[in-house]
Amino acid sequence: MSRERRLEKEISFDATPDQVWAAISSGPGMSIWFVPHELGPEGEGEADFGGGNTQAGQVLAREEGKRIVYGTADSPGALEFLVEGRENGGTVLRFTQSGFFDGDDWSAEYDSFDRGWNLFFHNLAQYFRYYGGLPATTLVTGSTTALEPDEVWAKFRTALGVDPAVALGDRVRLTPDGLPPIEGEVDYLVRGVFGVRAPEGLHRFQGLGAESGGMVNTIHYYYGAAPNRDATTAAWQRWLLDLFPVTGS
Repeated sequence: MSRERRLEKEISFDATPDQVWAAISSGPGMSIWFVPHELGPEGEGEADFGGGNTQAGQVLAREEGKRIVYGTADSPGALEFLVEGRENGGTVLRFTQSGFFDGDDWSAEYDSFDRGWNLFFHNLAQYFRYYGGLPATTLVTGSTTALEPDEVWAKFRTALGVDPAVALGDRVRLTPDGLPPIEGEVDYLVRGVFGVRAPEGLHRFQGLGAESGGMVNTIHYYYGAAPNRDATTAAWQRWLLDLFPVTGS
């Protein structure tokens, strides 16, 4: 690995430094916008990326209210968050990811993480604007596919009842089989990611298939009143596996 290869972002939020700090420094906070997290009293933690894919880590450094670094003791890779208040109100979050793999394929890894963090920080901005202060129940599902990106999107679109010409800001009604309909606004639409903001929360459907390791997943953030977590996760996981049976099964 190389510490010289770093992914850096600077994001402004219409929220106080305390609010942003709470969102990046605890399990419940990270679950609001990222994936389900658990953090123990000694800084040990685990992130759930869906489909049985979990990742362990720990807090490597912490300056209360200002800076936190996540990683593992035996790896040079790390995620650093710096929180700073703005003079005119709001907060700037400076983020750095280090520890990218050496080799010819490092740029593909970088691009994949870059796309992911763009979505996750957008989620946090949406949370502050539309759901601020509400607790989150976050569900993640995952599968794999050998399909190409356009084929992945076509399957998602058909299964959700989405018009091929759907655009950012459109009102939509999603009709996933076996699950309640979702009515809301398209708040995120880039190649490989389709997102809807609904009254109950945020719904994300993503994957580039064979172009990006074959992974496809969904993430659902229910804010405030929430459905049964285990039952709803199982229902979304069944839906995704019906759509994208695990490669090789």
